[in-house]
Amino acid sequence: MSKRSVSLPTFVCVLLIVAMAASTLTLLLAGARTAAPEAGEGPLSRAEEIFALVESQYYQEVDAEALETAAIDGMLASLGDPYTFYYTDEAYAAMNEETTGHYVGVGMLVGEDADGALTVLRVFRDSPAESAGIEAGDELIAIDGTPVGAGTQLGLSETTALLKGDGETPVAVEALRDGEALSFTLARSEVNINYVEYSILEGEVGYLSIYQFSGDDVSGVEEAVSAFRQAGVTALVVDVRSNPGGLLTDVVKICDMFLPEGLIVYTEDRSGAREEYYADSEYWDVPMAVLVNGESASASEIFAAAVQDTGRGIVVGETTYGKGVVQTLYSFPEGDGVQLTTAAYYTPSGRSIHGQGVTPDIEVALAADASVVFHAPDAQTDAQLQAALAGCAGSQ
Repeated sequence: MSKRSVSLPTFVCVLLIVAMAASTLTLLLAGARTAAPEAGEGPLSRAEEIFALVESQYYQEVDAEALETAAIDGMLASLGDPYTFYYTDEAYAAMNEETTGHYVGVGMLVGEDADGALTVLRVFRDSPAESAGIEAGDELIAIDGTPVGAGTQLGLSETTALLKGDGETPVAVEALRDGEALSFTLARSEVNINYVEYSILEGEVGYLSIYQFSGDDVSGVEEAVSAFRQAGVTALVVDVRSNPGGLLTDVVKICDMFLPEGLIVYTEDRSGAREEYYADSEYWDVPMAVLVNGESASASEIFAAAVQDTGRGIVVGETTYGKGVVQTLYSFPEGDGVQLTTAAYYTPSGRSIHGQGVTPDIEVALAADASVVFHAPDAQTDAQLQAALAGCAGSQ
């Protein structure tokens, strides 16, 4: 249609994340090369003719790039698939930051409640936010002197942009902690998101929270398992609540650490071609429970379903999101890309969880006012964690 190369190297990522706050999909990494139809050939010829007519004959000047983006968005939207869409170069770069876990910023995850209050949900390890003393639970009220959050015009997206800023420059942050106003100066720098948190709970139970199957997740789980084994941990709770998914390759590696030898998951494309992923015979064999909720999606569901199907442990919580399809990510030389659903995945027993989700072995809902703090688990205020611990105890 215009600027895009006809023959492109494609970056194939099996995306296992869902379309929630970010896009949740399951991503695969591989190498491939595809060729688009030559101009004037195939079904795109009419679209190209119309594009040329609009560009040359419309009575006002047009933005050719906006036309092209709208045409691509319309074509992909006609598939009716929420997981297939186009990335502009800016969106592609942002997605890549999330997948790799590397970016320049302050190193904290912020959420917005129904009243517009902006609360720090996580502070990443060795980040400017951690060094400055910001803690999870702090409410942001101003960035560089500009009021943000509840009662202001600046919500989550605007505040995130202010925090990220431009380059490695300082940023002043004001926050409330237990009603007290605090001021911090953060020096923006390279941040490496840690996607894993772990601790040892009473009763020698290891608690492992995986936020997303991306970035340092595999090495983080390896570190946790090593620490647990050295400490004599006798049972394990793996928390993938609100985990939107990530890389298929990563969830397979993590499953391999906990599952006995056998099938973990398999995918099938539209021609019926099947790709199978297996665990080897070496794994850490302790009683295990997996925590899930309605926002546990894609790669998280692969993990939970594999544990359930193999009888390796129990799944506790609420029925999961229900995303059982895999995306391939194609990158273009100009920096943009397209994400396309290319296969469905199936659990070891052959179940498709698409549109169904994984039903927990023990169903437990959280109270509406319950607060879950993943970096500081507390079974007294977390009924799902309490049920998981009881389930682990019953398996020993």
